[in-house]
Amino acid sequence: MICNNSSIRFLLILIISFPISLIAQDVHFSQFGQTPQLINPGASGVFNGNVRAILNYRTQWGSFGNAYNTYAASFDAPIAKGNGRHAYFGLGVNFYKDVAGKSNFGNFQAGLSVSGILPIGDNHTFSIGIQPAFGQYSANLAKLTWGSQFNGEEFDTEINSNETFALKSSKYFDLGAGIYYEFKNSRTEFLGSDMSSFNIGIAGYHLNKPKQDFLSETQDEIPMKIVAQFSGTFDLRSSKLSLVPSMFYATQSGYKEITPGLLFKIRFGNTTKYSGLFKQGAIYFGSHYRLKDAIIPQVYFEFTDYMIGISYDYNNSSLSSVTGGFGGLEISIRYINKPKALQRASFK
Repeated sequence: MICNNSSIRFLLILIISFPISLIAQDVHFSQFGQTPQLINPGASGVFNGNVRAILNYRTQWGSFGNAYNTYAASFDAPIAKGNGRHAYFGLGVNFYKDVAGKSNFGNFQAGLSVSGILPIGDNHTFSIGIQPAFGQYSANLAKLTWGSQFNGEEFDTEINSNETFALKSSKYFDLGAGIYYEFKNSRTEFLGSDMSSFNIGIAGYHLNKPKQDFLSETQDEIPMKIVAQFSGTFDLRSSKLSLVPSMFYATQSGYKEITPGLLFKIRFGNTTKYSGLFKQGAIYFGSHYRLKDAIIPQVYFEFTDYMIGISYDYNNSSLSSVTGGFGGLEISIRYINKPKALQRASFK
């Protein structure tokens, strides 16, 4: 059978990504701190502010031809928070769309996150969340060309390919849940530093092991995934420098991902506590390392209610012989409507 370059690239991507598609069904963002609802529904509504909105974009594997492109957005807010000393709720919505290759093979998912949040004293916050979601896989194989369409000189898409597929959109209902804890204290001594905050959480996704059928008559299960994360902000005494360590861990059907990292945060500007203006900002820079896969340098710019993040995955796994080290570019934009008297900016 004769295939053109587009078909070869498509088949190569399928072969390489097959175990990922089969086992790690979810989209992947290296800036995991900017996707709170995708890593823990319990984080919904747990932040310093009235509303939070985040946009994410990622493109990767462009060296294969047609790149993988992933889009995501989320919105969440605390409900009936009052003075923040009593239990309240968090409510959020999120969606993502992942498309790959010339056939636009992809996954769309939209979810609703609901959390119950319990403050304990001035420093501790516990929350538990649940996330029902709707998902759908789809592809457009009409965009592909096949050997039977080669007329001796070129590929003619008007010729019937004679390829038959039992292809249909595959819809499924998904369920996730998570537990989340946050500690916050602006004047606590910790290893010679003033500790601003840290959070830790664990969550499960695909708890109902949803069924899907796409290119076959049989139904496959999406295996359950467990996610754990940690992040903190540690202000160094008598300086504008902070350390922002974080860790992401995920396991699904025997496959694991471990991504530790450290960012340096430099604060600048001033706050005006009573005038209603918030002028403090910060720049973050550093790197994460996804074990046995990629080095991920990152930089974030934060000013008033906005944060913009840029990162790049430099692939150093065995796949780098094909990719040349080129992995994925990622951009995030976050908006939090913060209390105007807030004195410190925090990274979550």
